[in-house]
Formats: sequence, C-alpha cells, structure tokens
Amino acid sequence: MAPHLGHLFYWITSWIAVIVIAAGIVVWLYFAGPNYDPLGLLISVLGVIIWLGGRAIRYWLADR
Repeated sequence: MAPHLGHLFYWITSWIAVIVIAAGIVVWLYFAGPNYDPLGLLISVLGVIIWLGGRAIRYWLADR
C-alpha cells in the first residue's frame, strides 16, 4: 500500500509543481518591473522544491 501512496503523492506534487512553475514564468515574463523583479524566479524555484519534495516522499514510501 505504501508504494502506491508514494507514487500518488509524487504525481500530485508533480502537477502542483508544474502549475507553480508555470505561474512563476508568467509572473516573471509579464509582471516583472523594469528593474528586474525576481519574484517570478523565486516562485519557479518554489515549484522545483515542491517537485523535489514529492520525489523524496516517493523514495521514502516506495523504498526506491
């Protein structure tokens, strides 16, 4: 049961990460100020951290 739960958490966090990274790219491209506002890049980094957290949960629960 735990490996299936680990894979489920991985896929859920992967989709959340895709949405957060896309939102970060949109903020960076369209809403950045003229003096290079790094908020969009920080949001994208948060998406990568979410994705890595999902991989860690899958590794922990699925014993990979």
